[in-house]
Amino acid sequence: MSKKIVVIGSSNIDLIMQVERLPIPGETITGGIFHQTFGGKGANQAVGAARSGGDVTFVSCLGDDSFANDIIESFKEDGINTKHVFTKEGIATGTALIMIDQAGENCITVAPGANYELLPEHIDAIENTLQEASYLLLQCEIHPATLSYIIDKAWQLGVKTILNLAPARDLLEEQLAKLHLLIVNESEAAFLLKSPVDTIEQAKAAAHTLAEKVAHGVIVTLGAKGSYTVTADDAFMIAAKQVKAIDTTAAGDIFCGALTTALVEGMPLAEAIRFASAASAVAVTRLGAQDSAPTRAEIEAML
Repeated sequence: MSKKIVVIGSSNIDLIMQVERLPIPGETITGGIFHQTFGGKGANQAVGAARSGGDVTFVSCLGDDSFANDIIESFKEDGINTKHVFTKEGIATGTALIMIDQAGENCITVAPGANYELLPEHIDAIENTLQEASYLLLQCEIHPATLSYIIDKAWQLGVKTILNLAPARDLLEEQLAKLHLLIVNESEAAFLLKSPVDTIEQAKAAAHTLAEKVAHGVIVTLGAKGSYTVTADDAFMIAAKQVKAIDTTAAGDIFCGALTTALVEGMPLAEAIRFASAASAVAVTRLGAQDSAPTRAEIEAML
């Protein structure tokens, strides 16, 4: 069986401001500390998968600005195959503005830029690469029409697709049915079901409801409380590693990347989730998105 992972998704420049607390509307807070790093949910997933030991090809679209070459070189340093990282003239690379408070909580705004220039024609061009993949990993920071096209294409090719529904957006029932695994947090589950998911019991109920719509299973991540998983023949809770969080920005992305690596290696799902949880636990103790992604050795040390 192939051990290749294909990640299709966004790549951003992250402009980060550490502040004492998050401002309310109309308020200015001074005394912040500024950082510029590489981010984007797709790129974060790719880096998370690669550093945890995965053989990763990343598919994305960058602008023609000064950031693009630096981003590509950064991917190459992590051993990521970049032959399908496209560029679009006259468009800016995606950009995220991130504020982080002293408790590690954040608020984020994103300008998609070139991420929305990744089109179905690009997906057709990588069909051979998709066919060679064991797993396809997705999120929702690319154009909705392209995301739908990718899900359909992967289904036709028989590639197992893992989708992290972040940021949350509506999916048709027939698209959910084509997913191997759906990964959502409480707010994303609530968005899909149009009902509150504020407690662990509500999260468990949401997972069971969503699992009826997905080919193999659903993972509802619960932050510091862990995650709850439902498949066709099992349901289980996995506790999170308890650490002091500094920045939770890419925790979910790193979780997804490491999980995919573990599944490609043949780990049972529960073991793969423990591996991914350890990766996420390391990530939240560090500032930044891709900067926070741990190596395989660091994940195993956390385990």
